[in-house]
Amino acid sequence: MEAETTKLLNNGSRCIFFNTDSDDYRCVVILTVKRATGTFSLVGCFFMLFVIWLLRRYQSLAQKMILSLTVAAFFDSAAYVMGESHPEGFLCAFQGLWLTYFDWCALAWVCLITFNLYLNLVREISTSRYETLYHVTAWGLPLIMAVLPLLKGCYGPAGAWCWITDNHVAWRFG
Repeated sequence: MEAETTKLLNNGSRCIFFNTDSDDYRCVVILTVKRATGTFSLVGCFFMLFVIWLLRRYQSLAQKMILSLTVAAFFDSAAYVMGESHPEGFLCAFQGLWLTYFDWCALAWVCLITFNLYLNLVREISTSRYETLYHVTAWGLPLIMAVLPLLKGCYGPAGAWCWITDNHVAWRFG
């Protein structure tokens, strides 16, 4: 009997963040809230993409940067809707990689949009020549930041989703 309980609590269940069975109300609530917020974000991003496409608001660099931020946020939201907490394995590592990459992409676009506004408004510098550099920075740097923990085997169950596990705290801060 004790062996069955130990087996169930050691990832035989879907609810790995509370080490209980998958029907525990706490697991259901967390997964439902996670999916709901991710769905609202997906709908918002889809609406933004539709408006940008409808009004053809992707002519200037600033508009293209906002479009890129919306795309990154769209795929980031998809990671939160991607399902439930998975036990260790390929699917969990993929979810962790996906989440890390698009979180970093969204953050990079926000920082680059802010930097671009600073250059345009304060320094009065035309930044259209930096478009390629912005894209390389916002899509390339996060790729490196997301792949490094994957190569070290740091992704796994980490609470309400798969991310860098508790055993790799330094990678979380990095």
